[in-house]
Amino acid sequence: MSKLKSKINKRMGLFILTVFSFWLKTYVSYLVEFDLGVTGLYQHFLLFINPLAIALILFSLSLYVKKERYFHFLLLGILFILSLLLYSNILYYREFTDFLTSNIIVGSNNVSGALITSTLAMVRAWDFIYWIDFIALTYLIISKKINNLSLKEGALRKRSVRGITALGILTFFINLGLAEIDRPQLLTRTFDRNYIVKYLGINFFTGYDIFQTVENNQIRAKANESDLRKIVTYSRDNHVEPNPDFFGVAKDRNVIVIALESVQQFLIDFELEDENGQKHEVMPFINSLFNHEDSYSFENFFHQTGQGKSADAEVLVENSLFGLPQGSVFQTLGSTNTFHATPNILDKEGYTTAAFHGNVGSFWNRTDTYQRFGYDYFFDAEFYDVSGDRSLEYGLKDKLFFHDSVEYLEQLPQPFYSKFITVTHHFPYPLDEQNAGFPLAQTADETINQYFATANYADQAIEEFFTYLKETGLYDDTIFVLYGDHYGVSNMRNPHLAELVGVESEDWGEYHNTHMQRVPLIMHIPGVNNGFISDKYSGQVDVLPTLMHLLGLETSEYLFMGQDILSEEFTEQVVLRNGRVITPEYSFIGQHIYNTETGEDLTEDFSDEERLELDELKNSAREVLSYSDEIVSKDLLRFYKSNSLGMTEPNGYLYANQLPELENDPNRHTSLIGLNNDISTSQLYQTNAPELLEEQLIEEQQKQETIEAESNIMHLK
Repeated sequence: MSKLKSKINKRMGLFILTVFSFWLKTYVSYLVEFDLGVTGLYQHFLLFINPLAIALILFSLSLYVKKERYFHFLLLGILFILSLLLYSNILYYREFTDFLTSNIIVGSNNVSGALITSTLAMVRAWDFIYWIDFIALTYLIISKKINNLSLKEGALRKRSVRGITALGILTFFINLGLAEIDRPQLLTRTFDRNYIVKYLGINFFTGYDIFQTVENNQIRAKANESDLRKIVTYSRDNHVEPNPDFFGVAKDRNVIVIALESVQQFLIDFELEDENGQKHEVMPFINSLFNHEDSYSFENFFHQTGQGKSADAEVLVENSLFGLPQGSVFQTLGSTNTFHATPNILDKEGYTTAAFHGNVGSFWNRTDTYQRFGYDYFFDAEFYDVSGDRSLEYGLKDKLFFHDSVEYLEQLPQPFYSKFITVTHHFPYPLDEQNAGFPLAQTADETINQYFATANYADQAIEEFFTYLKETGLYDDTIFVLYGDHYGVSNMRNPHLAELVGVESEDWGEYHNTHMQRVPLIMHIPGVNNGFISDKYSGQVDVLPTLMHLLGLETSEYLFMGQDILSEEFTEQVVLRNGRVITPEYSFIGQHIYNTETGEDLTEDFSDEERLELDELKNSAREVLSYSDEIVSKDLLRFYKSNSLGMTEPNGYLYANQLPELENDPNRHTSLIGLNNDISTSQLYQTNAPELLEEQLIEEQQKQETIEAESNIMHLK
């Protein structure tokens, strides 16, 4: 112990100990926390050495400081920042299976409040190991177990310090060279952040991401109209003609879009078996819509979101564009970009447009982004009572949300386009006791166990909403678009879910993770009577052109990255945000090729010539990501002049002041309430929400007390 103390009382000894401890815990986290797809001894070696280079470089900065106490302070500071970065990525990855980027970190002020509960739910008992080196070193320094040595005793020569920094830089380039051997053009052609972390480390990824963000901002500033040419050509070539059997079948109807928070395709027709062996249908109403004769439903429909999750889904569904490779379009560009979004398009067709969301408008920067999308109205938490037990972490409970929304929905002049964003079925899937009742799953993961109960609650809420719409007559004049926004069960938790979906947990792999990204898409048009369930492989980017053609609107002039799924010319290939490509025959996942139907790994079954052809197919499919990224990151739509769209300008009023605009709308007479002689239809809404029943009881009790009080006064008189 005395020898150890002697060593760490010297700068070099303490430096080496700090570097080694950080290197070790980073490597342990790679193995325990992250699913990086490491295979073979070579990749394991790269994974082992990649934390070392950046650690040597950054920690060596402390050695340049002459005074010992400043040296200790800087060494501790660097260790704390790197440990915080590592642990933050661990927590984020546990739920989102992704890494933190600068855009997410910078934009976290808008989402941090709601994420606190989620973060706490992701903390594990063993997490102290990621902080033990910092805690121990802090204790040793504060308690003076490590002495503050004099400059003469403790300082290193500048040549030695520079040598350590140079060693770190050399180690990095060796690491990069070895990585390039296994993964050529690592930093230029990858769509998957896992590769950068696997080969070069999480600290390098953070620095590289910051560099890319700055570079992208500069690129946007230099963009001009000429950048559009190749994208316009691609969009024209990608356009498919509408199927005449479906074109215009929903012409002039209202449009109601419902984002099904965290609902995945496996929930459709799924029955959960309770501890007594009794089966319970999780989403009976959504199932009825999915299988309805008036519905066009899609069973091989994938979410294509990235880090923006629900916000990315809105970009995809309402713009036929992808989200960004890092961060969220809403957060980083939503306040300034030009969008050819559904509200902007339908505004030119005489539609009133409105979005409904039971959370604050600043969440994911929706208020600003919806202005740019062209929404006439946006009803956020400011227009609802979200107090007390009416809300959970991410906003107003769904039953209350739909119930309270009809006050505004009935005032929208028709035809209208409206979007409802549900939130109750959101990680970590909490449901208070008064709304409990649906059985919990019996797995080793508590989050999965609750997942089915909140899905059932959301299903009930949507059924109540549809019942109201039928009572008022709006149902028959509307086309409904219901879509799952993103996964609800993360890759980390999927093995616990495996047996519930018919797969042995030990057989679960990346093929299963990828195909679990299926989400429902239902286009329900009352009265068409020719519904079906399509097995076409499609994605969220295809929703807008499909909807436009159902409404009888041409799309050839728009720069859509998707296609009409109902077209006979539709191309069945799905490109996920991480670059994975799925076709009816093959699933391209990383460097592997799987049989899409069976999940069999076919990677070694092809000749070199066949592999080359398949790689060309995969890379050709991926081009859509590059074109979409250019449109979004460079804000190229500001240069695009479409005869159909014309100029798009944000509203001249704030959403906070929108009610006078709504009440004085010159077309108010076409609204539901206008057609009902200004008598509200809200009394037709039937719900079993216990919060409302409790409020009604309190209200009735107060009325009774008032009547009794007035009666007593009259008696005294």
